[in-house]
Amino acid sequence: MAEIPVKSPEELAKWHVRSSFQAFVASENAPLYQGSAIEDLNAVEVADWERRGGKVAYTRLADQEVLTLQIVEIPPGGQLKPEHHLYDATMLVIKGIGITNIWQEGEKPQTVEWHEGSLLALPLNAWHQEFNASGTESCRFVIGCNMAQMINHYHNLDFIFNNPYVFRDRYSSENPDYYSKGPTHWALRLWETNFIADVRAFGVEAWAEKGHRTGISRLSMASTSLGLHILDVGEGTYAKAHRHGAGAHVIVTGGTGYELIYFEEEASNPRRVELHPYGVIAPKNAEFHQHFNTGKGPMRQLAFRTAGARYSTGGGYDARGAAQTEDRYAPGFQIEYEGEDPGIRETYYAELARNGIDLRLPPVSQGGG
Repeated sequence: MAEIPVKSPEELAKWHVRSSFQAFVASENAPLYQGSAIEDLNAVEVADWERRGGKVAYTRLADQEVLTLQIVEIPPGGQLKPEHHLYDATMLVIKGIGITNIWQEGEKPQTVEWHEGSLLALPLNAWHQEFNASGTESCRFVIGCNMAQMINHYHNLDFIFNNPYVFRDRYSSENPDYYSKGPTHWALRLWETNFIADVRAFGVEAWAEKGHRTGISRLSMASTSLGLHILDVGEGTYAKAHRHGAGAHVIVTGGTGYELIYFEEEASNPRRVELHPYGVIAPKNAEFHQHFNTGKGPMRQLAFRTAGARYSTGGGYDARGAAQTEDRYAPGFQIEYEGEDPGIRETYYAELARNGIDLRLPPVSQGGG
């Protein structure tokens, strides 16, 4: 058999597609933010967005391309061009006021008004268009989505953005209360809704299994495959160090504090990230992280997750969540309070003292939940 010559490294480099998503971001001439955290989503630079108008930036946090963020800004009195897409998306408003029109081809649009703190689900492949309702101030919102995963899967932008299929089982204007209907309470700490006027005011249910003064509400929105939850970390407490797979994006929506992030070999010198609205933490695979509340009242976080509450992968719903301390190499491992470096809590207590906070509650177990 004749020997088949191997292609040259230069030819291989031209043939191999490292990431269709990154190529897409480059075609948008938009910034791509990476790492494990962004201290303020309102402060990151965004670029002019020819495709839709306004300004845009993208993230690729935690070295993964399953769940990413799209950061969008609309100038005063501006609007975006309509679009529809074959990826799941949920929109969190972090500045300003505006409206979104949502419709299926041939149907009358429904209009949703929003402001800072609003959380709006965008049904799969339904048309949507955003408008800034202020003539003097810009608005900005963040879309948590599986755009990167879908672009990498199909590597065909026409299929993603111009597919005519209508998912009427997901959304139709024939359901006039799609966005106005109140949330459905399916189980302890589990809710379904398509719009929350203000996540900063949405009720959370006590999470006694995870520690003192902690509450959570898990959310299912617009039948997406994405998961979300709203978590309160109580005053005077912090999360035990825990790690899990990459993909979760935790956005602070209220309160103040800081995060320690480190891999196991970095335990003696963790990185510190200040937490305030609207910072985001997205730990890499097996990267330990801890949330510390240093302010009065709870520190509230909204998490975008890769696994949805309704459309799961075979497991049942467990209101308790999970964390384990037996196998440090298994998923959801956490370090118990007694096993952490004493300097961690000493530094935390000193910060509480500086802020005039007297509470000293045990740390909260949050791993895997």
